[in-house]
Amino acid sequence: MSTPDIRPATVGWFEITTTDPARSQEFYRTLLDWKFTALTDDDAYCAITAPAAASAMGALRWGERDAVSLGVVCDDVTAAIAPLRALGATLVEPPARTPAGDVHAVVTDVRGNRLGLFEPGSRYEPEPPVPNATAWFEIGTNDPAATRTFYERAFGWRQQRDEAAVGVEYYGFLPPGAREPIGGVLDLSDTPEAADYAIPGLLVDDVPDLLERCEAGGGRRVTGPFADADGLVIGQFTDPLGIRWSSFSRPAGA
Repeated sequence: MSTPDIRPATVGWFEITTTDPARSQEFYRTLLDWKFTALTDDDAYCAITAPAAASAMGALRWGERDAVSLGVVCDDVTAAIAPLRALGATLVEPPARTPAGDVHAVVTDVRGNRLGLFEPGSRYEPEPPVPNATAWFEIGTNDPAATRTFYERAFGWRQQRDEAAVGVEYYGFLPPGAREPIGGVLDLSDTPEAADYAIPGLLVDDVPDLLERCEAGGGRRVTGPFADADGLVIGQFTDPLGIRWSSFSRPAGA
């Protein structure tokens, strides 16, 4: 497997851990037409590829809990851990080489969200986003100041207020040298009993249809669909095991 040549300190991977890999694969194949390629003899680690994509965007593996973690691309995962700890991160899984040849570790951020650190084993030019692939990430937080400060200091991500977000406080994250945000942070502090989260965002053709099919397949609609001021249609859902995702579709002609 090869991985995109993405600038360090960008999000370029995700990893699903699941207590029921067969059920997870069936759900995502049906909902998103994802392809799973086993990289071990016992199918314990599978690369995930979106339809029409030339390369994998993530992995699914068995685990003792059901979760998804973003993967921040690092030049050196091992060297990145000590500075992150100094900022309040906690090491959950130490650096290890995956069956795909990449180095991966998991930490929790300052709010307890799981965050993967991903050191690609090989690199090439990134593809444009394709339908049913990751093209965004979102962090929901009850302490937006602490969250934004952590990611700015950890990875150099600049913050930009998203004026298209209607009725909420939302900031985009821009890696060093980037002209467009790669993800965003949502202020949950005025939402009663809202829990912090950090989730990938999927580019899809039709968010309302996706949410309906998700529910029919045993998942759950969390929010949406709703549109922002730029015409993006947005919705969140969970799979049958409770793993949460964001999804969005672009306005016609965009």
